[in-house]
Amino acid sequence: MCNPLVFARSAAQTGLNAFALAWLEDEGAFDMASIANRIVEAVAGEGDIVIAGHSLGTPLAVLTTLAARGRTDLRVKGLVLSNSGANTQGHGDASAIVRRIEQEWGEPMWKTFAERCFHTLPQGALLDEILAYPARLRSGAVAQAIRSQIETDLLPVLSQLPALPVAVVHGEYDVARTLAHARELSGAIAGASLHVLPTGHTSCAEDPLAFADIARAVAVRAVSSARSTR
Repeated sequence: MCNPLVFARSAAQTGLNAFALAWLEDEGAFDMASIANRIVEAVAGEGDIVIAGHSLGTPLAVLTTLAARGRTDLRVKGLVLSNSGANTQGHGDASAIVRRIEQEWGEPMWKTFAERCFHTLPQGALLDEILAYPARLRSGAVAQAIRSQIETDLLPVLSQLPALPVAVVHGEYDVARTLAHARELSGAIAGASLHVLPTGHTSCAEDPLAFADIARAVAVRAVSSARSTR
């Protein structure tokens, strides 16, 4: 439900070529595996890439990396996993969010959801885009995606990730995810680094400069690793 534009400023600050995928806007299906497979096809031909996933985008980033293994036209070389966890255990309101999406879809619900996603709400055009974005989505697609996330546990598959730099980002004031979620996720990925920023649930928009530094560092490590293996 979060507009991909939340990444815009941090992406620009990295100095890297970047593009966003609005995976909730297509025709589906909207289970995690199907979305990940569509992401692979969408970025096929890009060569070496770093994937940044926010919230529900974190399991999608991991599953996309696993789905891309063995391809010659796409190589995931780094991951930035923000404001999420390996699963939704301890994420107390996930099922309640699905019920609200199914029963209360509309502007009041969208506003409440946006406020929950930020410790400090953005201002101006970005806030307008965030509040208007759910109108472009189908409530059934959003509910299906979140329900699939609830059913997804990454812990059994994280060891299957290829060796690559991974940064896990957590917001100190995140009301949706806890530091324990971030620690569990980073601890299950060999060599992953954990970064705690003074933000709510949307670190990429709330502290874009720090987030950009983290993403750029992952990209630098990815390039260095590629050179050292040649």
